[in-house]
Amino acid sequence: MESDVDTSNQPDNLCDPKNMDRVHKVKRKRKHSGTTTLSAEEITRNLQRYGETVLHCAVHISKNIRDSENGSVLKCICALLNSGGGILHMQNLDYDTRVQPKDMDTWWSAMENKMADIISGDDICNYFDMIGNYDDKDLYLFVKTAEHLCTLDYYCRLPTDTATHEVSYHSAMKLLTATGEPSDLCDLPHIPTEYHYGQTHESLKQETKQIQFKQLSAPSSRDGKSLPSKIKYTVTRYLSAFANHEGGHIYFGIEDVKAAVLGEELSEEEQQRTVDLMVAKMQPVIWGNTEFQPIRGKHWNIQFFPVNDSPRVMGRRMVIVVSVCKFPGGVFTSVPESYYINDYGGVEKWSFQLWKQALRSSHRDKPELHNRFVKLALNVPQAPLVFTLQRTVEAITDKLLQRSKTEWLQPRHALDVISDPRKKEFVRDTLEQYRDMDSICIVVNCWGLQVTLPPPKCVLCDVLIISETRGCQLLTFTEVVNCRTREYSSSVAAFLKSRMVLHGGCTDKFGVTCQVLHIIEKCNHSGSACSRNLETSDDEDLYPSHFNMNAHKYGNLIRSLIVCMAAYKPVDFTTLAAGNREEVLANMSYFFLLTSDQFDLLWSQQFTKELWIHGPPGSGKTVAAVQLIQELRRRGSGQHEILYLAENDMLCSYVRSFNICKVCTRRNFLKKIQKVENKHDTSKKAFSYISNVIIDEAQNFKARDGDWYKLTNELTKQHRVGDLKDKTVPAGYFWVFMDYSQKVHKFEAGLPSIVGKNNFMLSEVSRNSKEIFDYAMNFMTPKEKLIANDQVQGLKMGESLPKLGHDYSSGRNVDIVSCSSSEVNDAVVKVLSSVLGTGVDIKDIAILVGRRQDKEVMTPSVKNLVERSGVKDSVTIDTVKGFSGMDRSAIIGVNPRVNEDHADFSKYLLSLATRARDSLVIITPSDKNQEKLSCNTSEYL
Repeated sequence: MESDVDTSNQPDNLCDPKNMDRVHKVKRKRKHSGTTTLSAEEITRNLQRYGETVLHCAVHISKNIRDSENGSVLKCICALLNSGGGILHMQNLDYDTRVQPKDMDTWWSAMENKMADIISGDDICNYFDMIGNYDDKDLYLFVKTAEHLCTLDYYCRLPTDTATHEVSYHSAMKLLTATGEPSDLCDLPHIPTEYHYGQTHESLKQETKQIQFKQLSAPSSRDGKSLPSKIKYTVTRYLSAFANHEGGHIYFGIEDVKAAVLGEELSEEEQQRTVDLMVAKMQPVIWGNTEFQPIRGKHWNIQFFPVNDSPRVMGRRMVIVVSVCKFPGGVFTSVPESYYINDYGGVEKWSFQLWKQALRSSHRDKPELHNRFVKLALNVPQAPLVFTLQRTVEAITDKLLQRSKTEWLQPRHALDVISDPRKKEFVRDTLEQYRDMDSICIVVNCWGLQVTLPPPKCVLCDVLIISETRGCQLLTFTEVVNCRTREYSSSVAAFLKSRMVLHGGCTDKFGVTCQVLHIIEKCNHSGSACSRNLETSDDEDLYPSHFNMNAHKYGNLIRSLIVCMAAYKPVDFTTLAAGNREEVLANMSYFFLLTSDQFDLLWSQQFTKELWIHGPPGSGKTVAAVQLIQELRRRGSGQHEILYLAENDMLCSYVRSFNICKVCTRRNFLKKIQKVENKHDTSKKAFSYISNVIIDEAQNFKARDGDWYKLTNELTKQHRVGDLKDKTVPAGYFWVFMDYSQKVHKFEAGLPSIVGKNNFMLSEVSRNSKEIFDYAMNFMTPKEKLIANDQVQGLKMGESLPKLGHDYSSGRNVDIVSCSSSEVNDAVVKVLSSVLGTGVDIKDIAILVGRRQDKEVMTPSVKNLVERSGVKDSVTIDTVKGFSGMDRSAIIGVNPRVNEDHADFSKYLLSLATRARDSLVIITPSDKNQEKLSCNTSEYL
């Protein structure tokens, strides 16, 4: 945040009766007079209390809007419109001169006309609020976010029958989304090759959208420019206009009154100079993208034709024809002039590629996701592409607001970072004074609200309060109040507002005010903490009345906040807040929203050190696990301090690819531990830096080769600081993800009793289609559907019930293919060929078998089919156990079987079926299995 306002001379002790009386008078005045009395002087005095991006410039209201310093005003306005809004502070250089109200009216009227052009003719009253008079030293413009990218100059035109005009936002969008191949020059109207002086050619009688006439070397033309330079200058606008429509020709040397041929006086040297200038002119022109280079004779051309019968005194006269083909995708004679606010608070011009992506951001889509997910309508510049399950945002909102009635300060335990209990208690007591019926209070810089600005050491915490009656406020509790803490507080508030707009899609007029609260210890017997400096009254009106909060805005702000917090990239699970501008706007970049259960887990339990998370197949346990690891990294844990443990290699390889933590299978973990204990490894003790352990798919673990649970649990306690009373509480995080309904093997898993432990249930399934979900539920007993583990008595039955989080039906029923044992391989080849024929990518198919030896037998025949089909990639072949925790669009299960003395066949089938998202085919040679697999009824149903 930038500010030239010094607020250090404000009263240092508002607890003094005199100062408190003055504050109450200010409150009464505001409540009486409303916001109509908001003045530029008041804004100047409170500028650091605004949670806004603030830009500064100087203006001369007595001069033209393009003169002197005035030129920067429109650039700043454009940048604010494109970057979530903010405040433009204009230093009025004419305030103490002889300017009159009329000067202000004239100057600002011209500005408003340009502002209307920038927002494509929308009502400017919806976007701008001007505060200040002609004789004020400072003028302020409150700018709301635009709902599409704004541009000062597109450098892109379209033709009319007589001229050209600059494109609008909507026209630019159409041009940029147009596809196809460029037309040939031969498709344009025929160019005559013979011209006679003073005559009108039969095929060139009038101008059209493809033909334009220009006469440049008229006797009255005395501007001093050479003819080649004039041709270059004139071609500029027609070049873009013709290419963006149907292509066309510009005829230089034909006047446009009678279309008579007069020719242009052009020497041979000037003719070559004209060609050179035209070739150079084509270099900065953008044809669809910056990499494309047009070819003369294919995409454009320039030709010269002599004029017959011209008077000798006129010299060498030529008709010059410049031709341009139709070119889909938009042709721009320069990079469009549009601005945004960069990460350092400066105004920066968009590169063409980023401008193009930002312009099209709200129109991006992935139609193939629509069958299961809903695209969020985020109609703001720089908006991400976000998909969510139906009703997820509403469900999260309901949970947050419901929780705020009992746990107003969220998330719980967030204030535990404050070591002094007296200061912690003071923060709580202070926040209670801001509590309203419809409000939410959030500690900033927890999971989901990642503020990139590091706080000064003296700052205890920042708290965001959104209230239907008081609006948005950021409270910064600090032990030192100075310019740095004030600037930090306003910067955090501005950051949060920009996130709610740019990432959350909030287009309402709303403001965020910030207040710095100074905490000191009182020198009395109680030793309690108190606030010495409440800098200004939080009831003071700092914004124009249009920014006042109401129920509609309150709901929109909560929803936008949720989108900011819950969106993550499906490819690596990084959050939306962690992405930079280029990553968010990239054409192929899109985000998913966490399910309501996943959000609840990460939000409400983020400070719970030991937690047991239960969830049915497809409920997103691995997603939540990786999200926690990402959060631990953000809080300062190193990659070597976090251990992710799972049973199978494929799941470990998947998480290892994110390069965010140490990853190990249970077997390898125990081998490394034993190596150290047997002194076969002379290196530093293995896992000596680990303080956080995340265990995934724990139901698949086995109590063999060593006590993995005891060893991992001890890792979280090895860096304990101080003498904690409860030795069982880990110093780091110990989260265990499991699903007992998928515990296929009957061996001991090595897990302790979890009675009395912190347990959390994920129940919302998002992975499978309705057909696959319904089929899989046949293999989960009614008891398991209600409660997956008899030991988990603390879980609510309603929360334990697996439920589908969407209404998506793929239209493909689960297919059971019966064949003889000798025909299994042939059946696999046939089914795989059929699945590939439906358009499923081979990388999104997996063939799952029951035993390793089945995998070895099947691999050669599948490999031959893939090679014959010409597909370069290979198909995944694995056991059901080895594929646990993973999924594919199509799953082909082959000869499902288990040793029923050691494994549960129903749970095996449940694990197999739930690996498939859209298509499931099971091939079986067993009549006994055929009956079980074809089961289409359920005791639960």
